[in-house]
Amino acid sequence: MFVLLAAAVMNPAQGQEIKEDRVILDCEGGEDGQVKWWKDNNEDKTQKNSTFEAKAEQGTVGGFFTCEYSKINTDTGTNEVIKHKFYLKIKVCENCYELSGLAAWGIMLGDVLITGGLMLIIYICAARKSNGTQKKEISQPTGHLHNTDQLNSNALYAGLNK
Repeated sequence: MFVLLAAAVMNPAQGQEIKEDRVILDCEGGEDGQVKWWKDNNEDKTQKNSTFEAKAEQGTVGGFFTCEYSKINTDTGTNEVIKHKFYLKIKVCENCYELSGLAAWGIMLGDVLITGGLMLIIYICAARKSNGTQKKEISQPTGHLHNTDQLNSNALYAGLNK
């Protein structure tokens, strides 16, 4: 779990931002008014900006998204078409709380420290109680048995004296 969380913190998804009920995609390098967007191979003619707002349908944003823009290559002087492709399948919700990677690490580390502290407190308390108690010695009865003959003749205990 620690490895997966570290990977998510060190390499966040580039070009996308998850909001309450939508995902905002960023076509890096594209200029507003010059970008074409496609969702599942269907061009969206309403979006020409470098960002695309994909709204959730039944709580999920999903599909193949592509952005395309033209850029003049300064070395050759030709017009290059640059495409960025996104595949999304993200569940979103309106009342969700966004948790950063640093906060998640802090919560896990705090949990481990609190658990360790409680274990230490319990160990110290148990060690004090076991050192403070004294062993009680079993005292031998002071009175003598007057009817030892009667005990010896009892059939239940007869085999014990042999």
